[in-house]
Amino acid sequence: MPELPEVETIRRQLSKEIVGRRVSSVDVFFAKRLNVSTKKFIGEVSGRRVRDVRRRAKVLLIDLSGGLTMAVHLKMTGRLLFTKKADAPTKHTHLVFGLSGGRRLMFEDVRKFGWVRLFETATIEDSLIGPMGLGPEPFDDAFTPESLAKCLSSRGNSRIKPLIMSQRCVVGSGNIYTDEALWKARIRPDRKAGTLTRQETNRLHAEIRSVLKEAIKRRGSSVDDYVDAYGRPGTYETKHEAYGRGGEKCARCGGLIRKIRLGGRGTHYCPKCQK
Repeated sequence: MPELPEVETIRRQLSKEIVGRRVSSVDVFFAKRLNVSTKKFIGEVSGRRVRDVRRRAKVLLIDLSGGLTMAVHLKMTGRLLFTKKADAPTKHTHLVFGLSGGRRLMFEDVRKFGWVRLFETATIEDSLIGPMGLGPEPFDDAFTPESLAKCLSSRGNSRIKPLIMSQRCVVGSGNIYTDEALWKARIRPDRKAGTLTRQETNRLHAEIRSVLKEAIKRRGSSVDDYVDAYGRPGTYETKHEAYGRGGEKCARCGGLIRKIRLGGRGTHYCPKCQK
């Protein structure tokens, strides 16, 4: 699933390319992941201009003129891709947006878990974002060592990795980047959250931010199907120290990286140096 670095990469690319452009056409090929009818979706979106492209957690928010916002969640295999007019839709194409100036944006999704929904911009916090129960953004002032410590202590019996991935303490860190942050912070992923010392919590806070920042710089990780809006893979997977390295030597201590199942997800850590 695309995590914060991948979604933020796409947000920045969309912001650069489509803000100010008018939606000149909309083609719908798979409507089951829309929250309105095909007719209404086309009628509501067509002719509007893109005002802004925002992100909350892993949800893209494309603000349109007239007080409408199109929310996009890529889920596991969703993609937003710039395409040429000559590029024909594939069997995985759900939507194609024609934009003024000759731009064309395609939404495709092999697994069909991703969705596109329309909301009034003024109500999106109450109708979509609020009910998701999201924690703070990792780079916002609200995400501090103190806020992380408070969240961990309030769910002290939870395992640390599933808790971080729940998006309650901080948003955006999924399977890949939680493994990486915990490795860098030298914390076992199956530790109970309430056992972390203040020093460990401070270290984890810093590493969550550091890992996500570096991953954004490298346009995310392409370990499965992810590509950015230009169809290019990310490069952060070349920097992975834990994720996907089961059976390999730990770069820090020489121990063997172990892979286990935790919270239903493949989890990678070094038993020797992650305590």
